[in-house]
Amino acid sequence: MLIHRIALGLALVVGWFALASHGTLRAGDDKADKKTDKSQVEQKDNAEKEAKDRYQLPEGGVKELLAFVNETMAFRPATRQELNEYRTKGVAAMKAAAEKILEIAKPEDKELNGFDDVEGLLLIFRSGDTRTISAENRQKLIADIKTYFANHDNPSKYAVSAAMQVASSLEYGGDPQVAVPVYRDLGAILARSKDPQIAKTGAKMEGAARRLDLVGNTMEIDGTEMDGAKFDWAKYRGKVVLVDFWATWCGPCRAELPNVKKNYELYHDKGFEIVGISLDNNRKDLEAFLEQEQNPWVTLHDGNDNSVANYYGVLGIPTVILVDKEGKVVDTNARGPKLGKLLEKMLGPAEPASAEKDKPGEASK
Repeated sequence: MLIHRIALGLALVVGWFALASHGTLRAGDDKADKKTDKSQVEQKDNAEKEAKDRYQLPEGGVKELLAFVNETMAFRPATRQELNEYRTKGVAAMKAAAEKILEIAKPEDKELNGFDDVEGLLLIFRSGDTRTISAENRQKLIADIKTYFANHDNPSKYAVSAAMQVASSLEYGGDPQVAVPVYRDLGAILARSKDPQIAKTGAKMEGAARRLDLVGNTMEIDGTEMDGAKFDWAKYRGKVVLVDFWATWCGPCRAELPNVKKNYELYHDKGFEIVGISLDNNRKDLEAFLEQEQNPWVTLHDGNDNSVANYYGVLGIPTVILVDKEGKVVDTNARGPKLGKLLEKMLGPAEPASAEKDKPGEASK
């Protein structure tokens, strides 16, 4: 989503450590792992001991526990072993520390730097289980997030991420319609924030609810074409249209492009059109890509102001929405073989390729 699929919620807190650490692994690590000489065994033992000590909760009170959480959050794993230990021992230790902080905190402790993030951190740890917990526990989590926002005028970034994580986990976990009221309710709360960034996140969550509710409803599109012309959505009425949110840097978008081109060639003469909406920030990259690919359909690009993408809460790309001749949305994930099947149903079978004529002098079989 985004952006391939946007890494939200818990990924914002711990997942990026994984990406950073993979980037720092040396090319020779795999070969080194195969060696079993005495020095490496000793190094492994020392690393295990260090990891055990690193994630051991400290003695002391709230101040010491807060320092422990901050140090653990700041740690950057340098090997796969450290990464795995961070994901298991590190996350578990931070969760235990946060729970203990809330349990023993006195009024004066709540004034300590970083205390406000503790509740949000626990919410984001809980939100990582959204797909697997029962419906009852999920509702309890959502209620707790709402209560947190009701009690905090300046919410933690972790709590904001937890709200997004709960909703996006439902959407991309196979329950998009269940995600609609979660996006809408939590988004409405965040959209009222005085913090511009939090309000923007809330508006995008409300947009995601709007997008997931598109099937059977009309979709509004505006924007600027690559030549500077204002896009006219009205002229596409009477056509079947694929609205494709994409970017040149998006691997899955590039992988899907041959399928999109194939279906355009098969069904364009039957009334199939495509409107590409690029989320690229670098216009030069976009221009070079379009020059190379020669896509025969219109591409919209408004720089960093992706108003349509924001309005429909596009959290990941490719996001491909199929609209019928009456302007109503048929499907919000028309990718792969599904696209061809939908087009055949809506426009009839594609014209078969003409048979090659017999070559002169050859008898027909």
